[in-house]
Amino acid sequence: ADTPIRIQQRKQKSHSNFQESSLNHPWPERCTLRGLLTHCADIQSLPEREDLYSLSVYCNQNHPQGKDQRDKLISLSETSGAALYGDYIIREKRNWVDLFYDFDAVRWEGSGTSGDVALMTISHLLTILPSIAPRHFSIASSPSYMVRQTAALESKEGFDVELCVAIVDHILERSG
Repeated sequence: ADTPIRIQQRKQKSHSNFQESSLNHPWPERCTLRGLLTHCADIQSLPEREDLYSLSVYCNQNHPQGKDQRDKLISLSETSGAALYGDYIIREKRNWVDLFYDFDAVRWEGSGTSGDVALMTISHLLTILPSIAPRHFSIASSPSYMVRQTAALESKEGFDVELCVAIVDHILERSG
C-alpha cells in the first residue's frame, strides 16, 4: 500500500467535437495506493447504480459466493431493483468501503492456484471510484496554492486564504 505507483492519464475522444479531453478523475501522476485512497478517491461516498454494475464484472467466479454476489450487484444496479438499491445503499448509507467488505468476491485472490487471481487491478479501480470533489467553500481543499514574490524578491510558496465573515446581531427569544 505504501509502494509508489505511477498513474497515466488516458485521453478519450469527446463525442461533441472530436477533440481529446482528459478523463473526469484528476488522479495524481505519482502516489501510493494508501495516499490515493486516503486523499484522492472518495471512498466514503455512496456508489451509484451504474457503479455497482461495473463492479459486478470483477466478482471472482471461483469465490464460494462469487456468482451470488455478482448477481446481487447486477440486481442492485437495474432499474427494476431501485427499491433494493434504496434499501441497501441509500437508507443504510453503504459507501465504497462497506461495498468492498460486503462483496469480498471482488477482492478475493483465492488459494493461489491457476485461475484464482484478483480480477480487479488498480487501473480498473480508478475507472470506477469517484474522486473527491473540491469544496470551494473550505480552506482545507483550497486549490489556490501558489508561489509569490515577496518585497525582498524571495519566492514564497503557500496558499491564499480568503475568509467571508458575517456578524449576526440578533437575539433569539426562547419560549417556555
